[in-house]
Amino acid sequence: MQLLIDTARRVLPCARQTMVTNCFSVPDWLVAMVRAEFGGLVETTFALGHKFSLAGSEAVYQERFLAGLNKFWIEGIPCVVNVELNAETVRMGTQALADLMLKSQCKAWEFDISVDFSRFLQDPIYHASSTPALPLTVPYQEAWSFLVDLRDGHYAKLKESGIRIGAFEQKIEADNTQFNVLSEDRFLTLNPDGTVTTNPLYSDLDETFIGDLHLVDINEMIASRNRLSRVSYERKRVRACRECQHVSYCRGGPAHVPVFDGSGECAGGLRLWDSLRLQSA
Repeated sequence: MQLLIDTARRVLPCARQTMVTNCFSVPDWLVAMVRAEFGGLVETTFALGHKFSLAGSEAVYQERFLAGLNKFWIEGIPCVVNVELNAETVRMGTQALADLMLKSQCKAWEFDISVDFSRFLQDPIYHASSTPALPLTVPYQEAWSFLVDLRDGHYAKLKESGIRIGAFEQKIEADNTQFNVLSEDRFLTLNPDGTVTTNPLYSDLDETFIGDLHLVDINEMIASRNRLSRVSYERKRVRACRECQHVSYCRGGPAHVPVFDGSGECAGGLRLWDSLRLQSA
């Protein structure tokens, strides 16, 4: 791991490096590494289901996850949790998630639209730009309704405990703080084997690789047609939002998923933006 960190720093000396961990095991050396090598920048992902320990237990996984997450916060390192809005999380309900949040030491929570990589890998489809056409695990309408219910039913109590959720603190006219909003031109992901892609979600998708550090200079990768075509695709994608009153700051929501899915909602969360505009009026 140290070799990977050193390589990233050598080829991208001005880049900001962030550690992403599953928090299942957080030994002392990992805490020290995050502090020394990443300036305390660390994130993790979580869902209320479809996460298992090595023995196949969801309960043990959740217990170990909370222990690892709490360790970072106790050590003064604010590890951000990105909750996957997958089918299992939505099915378990907002009360279960709010209870877990209150059990933890973590005060910074975010939410991500969930994609079904297993289904994609069974029949991988790519756009002409080499951007993968990733399928959703739940319709946008269900995902955003879950968030609205969490906000209306639990956020007051969560805020009292010091918890902040980025989606609920979003301001009208301010840039969208969701993950991967027009970010293709600023992401570079280095895999341990030397292969490089853009979005960290694509780290296992060979078709998205823009090069190999053993064979190609990083500057050639940055200027590669593969990368630039994905940047262009991401910007053209927002054209579907041109009639929306929120387009100037929402900017189409997460760019790795379709703008619309036929559920009456969109990737950016129209219902949430509409309610924020009403609050600010």
